Amino acid sequence: MSTPIDDDPMDLDFTKIFAPETKVSEPERSPAEEKQIADEAVIGESKLTSNGYFVRLNNSAPKRPPKGQPPSILVVEDDAVTATLIVRILGANGFKATHASNRESILNGLKLSPDLVILDVLMPDANGFDILNRIRQHPVLKDMPVLMLTSLGALDDILKGLKLGVNGYLTKPAKSKALVDAIKTVLA
Repeated sequence: MSTPIDDDPMDLDFTKIFAPETKVSEPERSPAEEKQIADEAVIGESKLTSNGYFVRLNNSAPKRPPKGQPPSILVVEDDAVTATLIVRILGANGFKATHASNRESILNGLKLSPDLVILDVLMPDANGFDILNRIRQHPVLKDMPVLMLTSLGALDDILKGLKLGVNGYLTKPAKSKALVDAIKTVLA
């Protein structure tokens, strides 16, 4: 059974929902929603092959309004070389990127309310799908755009990300253009 999530929208203390010992159930979907997500996953798998990225057809998370400054992006990646490369690519393309490599730094990065999160799945002390689920169930963060950037690109992986509410999906190694195009599409 899941621990209830604090409904206070000003609660930026993530200790409840992001504590590893707190169980958070995955969202329940109607059969029609399940079918739509399954169809999107098939399209997503094809788009990953042809474009190098996939952004949801029916993106339910609202876009962030421009703030008059570069969009801020939290890059969640445990490999230091990959993270440095992504942060440099983003900086060269006008984004303000910060890096998180473990559960604690992810939470600290989320407290800064980035405009978008780029989220790896396989990390030593966290699972990206679990972090995505917790983001989607947090009252303050639930609408934050999230792109998965992972080596897991099978249909089942894409389907899992879509069921949990991901906005887009890229597989490693992602081309710079695909990464930037996916970000621009989600933030447009």
